[in-house]
Amino acid sequence: MIYWKRRPMGEFRLFAQTLSALALTRLALNCAPLTVVRRRLWSTLRAGRPLPPGCRLPMTRILRCTAAAAKLMPVGATCLAQALVIQALLQRHGYSTQLKIGVRRPQSGPFAAHAWLEHEGATVVGGPEAVTLQYQPLPEVEQLIS
Repeated sequence: MIYWKRRPMGEFRLFAQTLSALALTRLALNCAPLTVVRRRLWSTLRAGRPLPPGCRLPMTRILRCTAAAAKLMPVGATCLAQALVIQALLQRHGYSTQLKIGVRRPQSGPFAAHAWLEHEGATVVGGPEAVTLQYQPLPEVEQLIS
């Protein structure tokens, strides 16, 4: 809690908003289609209405808050839930990102999938490029879920 005593109130509000959005998104993904979850999340976080430039937070601060919130999730925050919430928050604060969902089938072991976000061609959420390169991105995910 001491960490939050040294943070601006706006950052604490963002943290609380992120924590609740992660929890609800994680639950919603278990029982609703991705398109429905994303649409409701964007509506709830007002991602379609960017904040005025003077009210926007730096991307690094948004990413730090969401990483802290994800660590507090009692059942964990999946990569897809995190990517969806962070994309909506970044959009609200004026940053355009692309959601990527990739799949892989290792030689031995189960099928795996991973979600990450890219901003201006660089991965900002979902691991370093060494991780995301292990997955074959699904084509045009953004058009499929918009």
